[in-house]
Amino acid sequence: MPLEVRKEDVFCLDFARKKKGEFIPYEATIPELVYRKCSSDRIAVIFDSEKLALTFGQLKNEMEQLAAGLLSSGLQQADRILICGHNHSQVLLAALGAARAGLVFSLASPSFNYSDQLKHLLELGQFRALVLFSPNGGSDWANNIVLECCPELQASLKGHTKCKALPKLTHVILANEDHKHAGTFTLSEIYGKSTKERIEKLPHYTQWNCHKLAAIQFTLGSTAPPKSVGLTHYQLINGCRIAANAIGVQRETILSCALPMFRIPVFCLVAFTPFLKESCSVFSEPTPLPRFLFNSIKKYKCTNLLSNAAALRLLLSMARTQKILLPSVNTVILLGERVSTQLLTSIEKIMKNAKKIAVGMLSTEVGAVPILSDNTTNLAKAIGKPLEGYQVRKK
Repeated sequence: MPLEVRKEDVFCLDFARKKKGEFIPYEATIPELVYRKCSSDRIAVIFDSEKLALTFGQLKNEMEQLAAGLLSSGLQQADRILICGHNHSQVLLAALGAARAGLVFSLASPSFNYSDQLKHLLELGQFRALVLFSPNGGSDWANNIVLECCPELQASLKGHTKCKALPKLTHVILANEDHKHAGTFTLSEIYGKSTKERIEKLPHYTQWNCHKLAAIQFTLGSTAPPKSVGLTHYQLINGCRIAANAIGVQRETILSCALPMFRIPVFCLVAFTPFLKESCSVFSEPTPLPRFLFNSIKKYKCTNLLSNAAALRLLLSMARTQKILLPSVNTVILLGERVSTQLLTSIEKIMKNAKKIAVGMLSTEVGAVPILSDNTTNLAKAIGKPLEGYQVRKK
C-alpha cells in the first residue's frame, strides 16, 4: 500500500485496531504474572549494550534473589523504594524484585539538575529506600547528590540512615559498583544478602489482593511540582494488556524500546508484555537518545519500535547518512507528541515494511497508554477515544 499523507500534521497512518470482544481483566499481581512463564527458556529481554539476554526463568531467579536481598537488608513489606535510572537491566530487575518483596516501587529519571529535585521526590513519596544509578556511569556523582540531601549519610551505618530532612529514608543503594561510599549499599551487596533459605521465605504472593498498591509514580512536573499517583498491580497489568492488544503484540513480536523505562507506561509495556504474550523486549543502550538503536534493531530483527516523534526524527536523519534500511520493522508506536508528515515519509524510506504507525498518549495517572490513534483520528483537533477496557467519566 503506498504511503499517503496530507499537508497538515497527522497523528497516525494506516493503523486500525480490530475489536476482539469484551475485555476481561486479569485478577493478578506482578509476581503472579512473572511466575506464569518462569518455566520458559525463551528470551524475554535483551540489553544490547550490556551484552545481556535473560530468559523468563532467569528473570524469575534474578527477581527472587533481589527480593530476598532487599528484605534481608532490613526493609519490610509495604515499604517504599525509589528507583532512579535509565534503561539498565538492573532497573527492570529492581522493580520486579521490589514487587516480589511486597515493596511499593517508584521509577524516576536519574538526571537531577540539583539535589532539591531528588529531595522533593523522597519527601513526597515518603520512601524508605533509594536505588540510584548515575547517568554518567560513576558513583561519585550519585553519592554527592545524596549527601546534599542527607549530610548525615557519611556517619550512618548501612540500612540505618538517620536524616533530619528525610526521616523515613534508611537505605541508600548506589547501583554503580566502581566505588563504595559510607552509609551506602551497592546492588551487589544487596544481591549478596540473598540465600536459598531466604528466597524460600519470601512473602506468599498468592495471598495478595491484586488491588493492593504496587507503585507510586510522579507526574512530569512541567507546569507544577511533580505530584504522586498510586497504582495497583491490577491497574499496571491490565493497562499493559490493553495497550499490547491494541498494538497487536504477538509471540513473534520483538519490541525495540527507545523510550525511558522510568516512565511507568513504558516500563509496563516492555516489562510485562513478554510475560503476557511471550514476546521479547530489546534495549539498545541506557541513554536518553540511543545512538545505536538502529544497529540493535538490525541485529535482533526487531518487528516493533517504541519511540517518540522527536527522538525518531533525529535518529532517522542520522540513519539516512549511513544508508541504513530496517525491513524487519512492521509496526512503529510513537508516544507523547504530534507526528509530522515529513516524519511519516522518513519512516517509509528506512522502514519500508512499517505499515502500522500509531501514536498514543502516555498517562501517569493510569500507568498506561489509554489512547492510541488510528488513521481516522487527528488528536490535534479532537481527543481520541480511549482503548477498549477503559471507561470515561465526566464530572
